[in-house]
Amino acid sequence: MRPAPRQRWDELRRLLDRGAAKLAPADVRQLCRLYRQVTIDLSHARAAGDDPARIQYLNMLAARAHGQVYATERVRFRPVVEFVTGGFARALRRNWRPVAAATLVFVLSTLASGLAVVRDPEVAYSLFDERVVEYENLRLEKQEGEYRGNFTFSTAESPLVAVTIIGNNVKVAILAFGLGAAGCFLGVLLLVYNGRMLGTLTGLVYNGGYLVGFYSLIMTHGVLELSAICVSAGGGFRLGWAVLAPGRLPRADALRAASGDAFRLLAGAVLMLLVAGVIEAFVTPHFGAAVRWATAAATGGLFAGYVAFAGRGQSFPPSITSR
Repeated sequence: MRPAPRQRWDELRRLLDRGAAKLAPADVRQLCRLYRQVTIDLSHARAAGDDPARIQYLNMLAARAHGQVYATERVRFRPVVEFVTGGFARALRRNWRPVAAATLVFVLSTLASGLAVVRDPEVAYSLFDERVVEYENLRLEKQEGEYRGNFTFSTAESPLVAVTIIGNNVKVAILAFGLGAAGCFLGVLLLVYNGRMLGTLTGLVYNGGYLVGFYSLIMTHGVLELSAICVSAGGGFRLGWAVLAPGRLPRADALRAASGDAFRLLAGAVLMLLVAGVIEAFVTPHFGAAVRWATAAATGGLFAGYVAFAGRGQSFPPSITSR
């Protein structure tokens, strides 16, 4: 049964006195409902020529509610800010094991592939696409001066390149997350594939004498980009492991418990890829090695500091913290 008008007005006034920013989500929804109802009551009171004091009271109540209801539009950004400033870091600290496992798989695959190609360059044709290997070998043979790889586009092309890079990398992150969630093994295969690709190119440029130049390009944006791929795969592993080893919980409950942090890791990885894509399009191709190495060191240091210290001692609503 709908409450009497006076009860609705009193409840609305109590909610307004508390302030929308301090209300629980359910109370915010109730505030919005009561605001709509009081505007209807005000309209009816005016049409009926009701007591002027009552009309004035309802008008004041509607005006106060209007200000707070539409102020809540801005409050929606708060969870995003809190996630960026601390929530993502806390999720990384809570789930360091699956992220570390993903990183280890990628790094070992890269090292193994790179060392294999250094020992026997012909192995590259077995590890990676023959056309790509042949193209890279030809480019290295003709290389003169500083190694630039594929980073030869102009500054005018950078915005479009940034959009393309970010789109492709986000697709890879989502794929790594999805395959990791599908029982972990498929996620491992994707990490091995990407590690094999980087390792093969590493071995080729090492044999060509351009290892430092190659990594001055790769690490400029790669500190964040490669870390983000491992983070997204780690989020997938978090879900996949909940299915494979739910412990004492039913699988559905274990999956539900893991899903919050898993998707936080994916969301954070996407944000990292946005930054990495901008760096790759606007910094990597257009600045010298000193700036590129400085960028790599700065992004690596900032990310490490963020993971280690951000969000400690903060307490936020359950919507942005682990349940």
